[in-house]
Amino acid sequence: MLEWILFNTTPQLLRQLNMPDTAGFTQNAIVSSATIKQRSKRPVLYLIITNISKAANIRCLVRSAVAFGVKSFFIVGQKRFEFRTGSTDLPGILREQPLDMHYFDKMSDCVHYIHNVLSAKICGVEIVDSARDVADKPFEGDTAIMMGNEGTGMSRKQLEACDYFVRIGQYGGGTASLNVYVAASIVMQSFNQWSRASCA
Repeated sequence: MLEWILFNTTPQLLRQLNMPDTAGFTQNAIVSSATIKQRSKRPVLYLIITNISKAANIRCLVRSAVAFGVKSFFIVGQKRFEFRTGSTDLPGILREQPLDMHYFDKMSDCVHYIHNVLSAKICGVEIVDSARDVADKPFEGDTAIMMGNEGTGMSRKQLEACDYFVRIGQYGGGTASLNVYVAASIVMQSFNQWSRASCA
């Protein structure tokens, strides 16, 4: 049963909620609390960085993730790359920008945090039989995206950590995969399109 609340609304708020303002002045409106919650809560995007070999790819991953609104980064391993504020390993434009970074030594600890603290799911970007086309936007709520290694793809531990998988459809020949940060950017853009539409 829906819980209903009664409150005073302004004409501007009525227009936001797609409700008619026939009187042209502040009036009482009954709005479903479930509807308000749906409109205000957009699914959150996270990024797991692990098993990436090249520093240049990590830099590009971080830059793309910031551009596509990733809320937090989960770093598993990657000891040779310094993610902290001011590090010269980070893209120049982001070196002084505070980024929400969480560090884990083990994949199992990262998975536990994402599942039990954030109540989010892990979406692996990998060509496996169960992978769904990212064009179909098959995302499921708050999501942490994880990419595989540039050359060997996902490790066994990475595959086991994922709740579901997406793949990027290709329409030409000549290559089996895209650069890791290019692939991540496509998936993050698709997630944003889906999350915005889900709250419209």
